Amino acid sequence: MKKKIIVLCLLFTCSNFLYSDNIEELFNQANSSYKNADYQKAIELYKEIIQNGYESAEIYYNLGNAYYRLVKIPHSILYYERAHKLSPEDSEIRFNLHIANLRSIDKIEPIPKFFLTEWLESLQNYFSSSRWATVTIFLSWLTFIALAAFLLFISSFLRKTFFAIAVISALLCMLSLFFSIETNKLENSRDSAIVFSPSVTVKSSPDMNSVTLFTLHEGTKLQIIDRLSDWVKIKIADGNIGWIPEKAIELI
Repeated sequence: MKKKIIVLCLLFTCSNFLYSDNIEELFNQANSSYKNADYQKAIELYKEIIQNGYESAEIYYNLGNAYYRLVKIPHSILYYERAHKLSPEDSEIRFNLHIANLRSIDKIEPIPKFFLTEWLESLQNYFSSSRWATVTIFLSWLTFIALAAFLLFISSFLRKTFFAIAVISALLCMLSLFFSIETNKLENSRDSAIVFSPSVTVKSSPDMNSVTLFTLHEGTKLQIIDRLSDWVKIKIADGNIGWIPEKAIELI
């Protein structure tokens, strides 16, 4: 029985190594195709990696670049957004996403936010959830060390200093934990999308015969706030709301 378990473990380990090698080989082939300006082939290989159950900000970023080279702007925005979702701290992803958005037709001015809310959101979106989790662990250890030093030292000045460090690090720890949880929710959410139809009319209700409110074009990012049958209720950055067919969008 033990021999069978050992053999199964070895087979499982070997299959993992082979799978990892296969993914790496596909990734290298995709990068090579991209460098040789065979962008369509690169796209096919990157997508094959994703279909095999592996995803990363780098793969989505490379896909965005390949689609941008083919002047498929909605596709490039979609994959830049997916890359940004996984790695919000990456400045190259943010820059390329900005450049791609400049080529979209709709220029939507977002609703101004209270400066404190905007600052907190910017801070939260600066790191991924895993990075915020690392910061939380570091701050929790700093809090315990400062508390231990507070209890061990006799000097009044040192005790006050370490107590202040413990309080500040504990507050920052709670804030980073909150950011980690909220960012993780954002990373796993499926409530934002990109318009993929050349143009789509936004209706007042989920019915083609209802009143037309406005028109959106490919590449525009929107938020999904409700679903009904094959329709979605959407909200854009300027606060306007309406209904469009679900087939007109692609989830980020």
